[in-house]
Amino acid sequence: MIISIDAEKAFDKIQQPFMIKTLNKMGIEGNYLNIIKAIYDKPTANIILNGQKLSTIPLKTETRQGCPLSPLLFKIVLEVLARAIRQEKGIRGIQIGREEVKLLLFADDMILYIENPKESIGKLLEVINNYSKVAGYKINLHKSVALPYSNNELTEKELKNTIPFTIATKRIKYLGVKTKEVK
Repeated sequence: MIISIDAEKAFDKIQQPFMIKTLNKMGIEGNYLNIIKAIYDKPTANIILNGQKLSTIPLKTETRQGCPLSPLLFKIVLEVLARAIRQEKGIRGIQIGREEVKLLLFADDMILYIENPKESIGKLLEVINNYSKVAGYKINLHKSVALPYSNNELTEKELKNTIPFTIATKRIKYLGVKTKEVK
């Protein structure tokens, strides 16, 4: 099964304390970490209306849209989820030679390759849910899609009851490109 997961408001949802802790664990410290903290600590907006500056408004978003650092910071934080998925033995990826491939990441998009979805999906959703609780990450269920590539209709029907994503029948769109039909 191929699953395309889309993050809901990717940059807006990541929690600053989790981001700072992750950066620190990845070896970013000292002045670099202090600069990032200064940029992201208590963000505010100033509005000028008819030439008059209104009072400062505190912002609730954590990773700033439009900030050149945001995509990099998001990727670093998302790598925590990617590692958790890769390390989870209950999630089986596809074998390519001697390597097991479970996922690919690009920007805020994640593609998962699940060999045995009936056994792996529950564990996958559990890992994502646990990550979401601490990181603030949320899946956009309306844009996330699962594509079963087996010919076993019974399994597909069972999966439709357990997967919270749309089930694609022939192809999915990834990075704006439709995949080749699999059936």
